[in-house]
Amino acid sequence: MILGKLKYGQLFIKKAYLQNRLFSLKNKRLQTVKSIEVKTTDQPGDENSVHVVTQKSEELISDLFPAPRIVPMVLSTKEPVVLSFDDVPGPKSLKYMSTFRQYISEIGTQTIASILTAGLNIGTYWQSKKNAKSFSILFDKYGPVVRFVNPVGGDVVLINRSDHIQKVYTMEGEHPVRSALDSLEKYRTEHRNHAYGGIYTVYGPEWIRRRSMVDIPLQSAITQHIQGICESSNKLTQKLYNLRNYQDEVQKDLEKEINKWAFDCMGLIIFSKKFAMLDTELINSQCDTSWLYHSLEKASEAIAKCESGMRLWKLFNTPAWYSLVKNCDTLDNLIGKHILEVEQTISLSYENDTITDANRLIGAMLLGEDKMSIEDIATVLMDMLLIGVNTITSAVSFLLYFIAKHQRVQRLLYQEIENVTPESNADNITNLRGTTPYLQACIKETLRLAPPIPLLTRVLPKNIVLDKYNIPRGTLIIMAIQDAAFKENNYDDAAKFYPERWLNIDSNSHAVASISFGYGARKCLGQNIAETMITLLTIKILQKYKLEYHYGDIEPTRSFIAKPSKPLKIRFIDRI
Repeated sequence: MILGKLKYGQLFIKKAYLQNRLFSLKNKRLQTVKSIEVKTTDQPGDENSVHVVTQKSEELISDLFPAPRIVPMVLSTKEPVVLSFDDVPGPKSLKYMSTFRQYISEIGTQTIASILTAGLNIGTYWQSKKNAKSFSILFDKYGPVVRFVNPVGGDVVLINRSDHIQKVYTMEGEHPVRSALDSLEKYRTEHRNHAYGGIYTVYGPEWIRRRSMVDIPLQSAITQHIQGICESSNKLTQKLYNLRNYQDEVQKDLEKEINKWAFDCMGLIIFSKKFAMLDTELINSQCDTSWLYHSLEKASEAIAKCESGMRLWKLFNTPAWYSLVKNCDTLDNLIGKHILEVEQTISLSYENDTITDANRLIGAMLLGEDKMSIEDIATVLMDMLLIGVNTITSAVSFLLYFIAKHQRVQRLLYQEIENVTPESNADNITNLRGTTPYLQACIKETLRLAPPIPLLTRVLPKNIVLDKYNIPRGTLIIMAIQDAAFKENNYDDAAKFYPERWLNIDSNSHAVASISFGYGARKCLGQNIAETMITLLTIKILQKYKLEYHYGDIEPTRSFIAKPSKPLKIRFIDRI
């Protein structure tokens, strides 16, 4: 007990000592401040003494009562950072090879460009051990802007964001420049010695002039042959009945039959002739129509091979190049024969150079203010056949597949078109499309998910900033529109076939997220043709059949023009 009291006493003494010490410090502080005020007032001339005392007092005050820290507010004037073209990410192997550009002779340019660019690019795909057919691998690895360094030529930039694509289209102006089909251009300018490489290879005011000569008569030819397109659609609908097996399934050649139908319809529009290829089983027969179709089919395959891969045909004659030359020569001759027939008809029937109803399209090009030569007209018509027939075939194939796979969509679509009669709208095809909004939405959704041409190109006319990277003028931009359409920031459930997204006027869907026919000044000439043909055929098929599909998913190939990756084993069940 005595020890406890002693400890308590010691604590009490320490506490009293600390209180007295604190009290003395406070008094000293007050005296110091007071003396400063007196000295500052009584001795204004003695600046040094005042200064010394004030400094000590301020130090003491700051030690005992530290002032809060004041951070001055600075308004930010920081400008957005723009990175150089060298900072654009991409396959490193190609960037390393670009350091040897100055050592490469002009003789070896084509060889090295073909081997290195194609070979290293393919190697980059396979490094990730994923599906090499998709550009999505590159975007997943490098971001929305990917640079492919060409060791011996101009670099290529890939983009897949819709706002970037829109920016490229917005700054292209009245005379946009797109990359041409190099194989066709070489065939025409070198092999055929044509001065005109085709409507796809012309730029500037000359392109506008050429396009205007074709555009108006082409739209007129569509209206002229609506009844014929309906007849061809009825023929295909009936032929599907004969091709079915006991399960009502067309197991093979459905895509080929659609291709024949597209060829017949394009023959009506371009040549005003009924080719009746759907009625011909042997396409290698000796008639001109059969040879035209066969050559078109083989030429399309040859162009697809030449426009992909290592492009060795630029260095020496490859088998694909031989096939292209052979079949394009046949196409050129057969198309030229049709043009001569129209020219003779016009000269014999009309002395005043009036366009006949026999062929408004060819007649307009022969008799327009800027008359086109037979050679140039044949070039334009060949392009229409090569691009038009194959892209329409692709679009119809995937539309039927999506309708067969999604029964809810098919029910809604059938309710809309059940009582529609296309023949009654022959004079106003725009009215027919206006009365079938859900069908148009289905077409647009199909073209979004499976665009016939999955890549679009432009050559930059001036510098542009994409994702903070400065891309110089003259750079070839490849726009991966299919990858853009699958971006979730453009569409909710982007991978889902959902036509209703095109019917919602409040939709936030980006304007250029689905641009299968192109966008802006160089929009596809054949958009109206394609939409009309697809609309008429779909109405005819669904009014007669219910479609079903019971197999694995079908993906579009990444070839020059997309095709179904599997046979279209669609069931065509009679509607009662």
